[in-house]
Amino acid sequence: MLITELKRAFCSKPFWVTCGITLAMLAFGSSDYLPPSYATIELPNPWWIYYFHCFFLGMKTMLPVFYPIVVMIPYVLSYRRDRDSGYRQLILLKTSRKAYLGAKALAVGISAFVAVLLPCLAWIPVCRLSGDTDWEYALQYYGDNIHFMPSFYEEHVVLYCVMYAFHAALLGAVFAILGLGLSAVIKNRYLALLLPFCYAIFSSSILVSLLRDTFIGCSFEVMKLMPLQLYYYKEAYPLGFWTVPIYEAVLTAVGLALYLGGDYHAGKA
Repeated sequence: MLITELKRAFCSKPFWVTCGITLAMLAFGSSDYLPPSYATIELPNPWWIYYFHCFFLGMKTMLPVFYPIVVMIPYVLSYRRDRDSGYRQLILLKTSRKAYLGAKALAVGISAFVAVLLPCLAWIPVCRLSGDTDWEYALQYYGDNIHFMPSFYEEHVVLYCVMYAFHAALLGAVFAILGLGLSAVIKNRYLALLLPFCYAIFSSSILVSLLRDTFIGCSFEVMKLMPLQLYYYKEAYPLGFWTVPIYEAVLTAVGLALYLGGDYHAGKA
């Protein structure tokens, strides 16, 4: 069942459209300084600094802002389409409800994860070809700002960039699961896709303003979850390293609870 759902996800146009949108957001986020000969912002030449700017340093950085809605495109609405078209009932004649729901949730999460991961990995060689490897200059410019696993950064900078890609993809999967749950309980499917993005805006503006000096105010800014440095800042995040994983786990649990509850009530209707 899972293989079937993954094939439906990966062979669909929305999945590849999402990959293209993510790649375009990375490119736009780099447009201030790539290619270097036309840069409007002067940066040190080491290529990995170009790469980091795509995620949280650049003036035109877009991925941390729009990933909560972009990851909804590949496969989040597939459950609603199955339910509204009667395909869900047909599938349940051939397999169990547990197997179907599990495969659907995994396919949604995996497709969103891969749709973010592939472009982020593909952007590494683009930055590598555009910059140099002046390590001493990079340490002088950026080394003091690396608080999360600094020794790993110094010894394996390529893998450090790959870690950023995986972390961004994981955040995408979390919000895709949240969107899946909302699509199961909200009648307007497009509103279900928009709500996670609205929550991202709310958490990064109104919630922060209301609870600026509290744990909630400084820990729940969705648009600032992407930098790996958040795993280190114990002063701002009282749970330290576990703040972001716990937050992601809670959002995933809420999405799955809504998803299972919505399907249960739909089956009784």
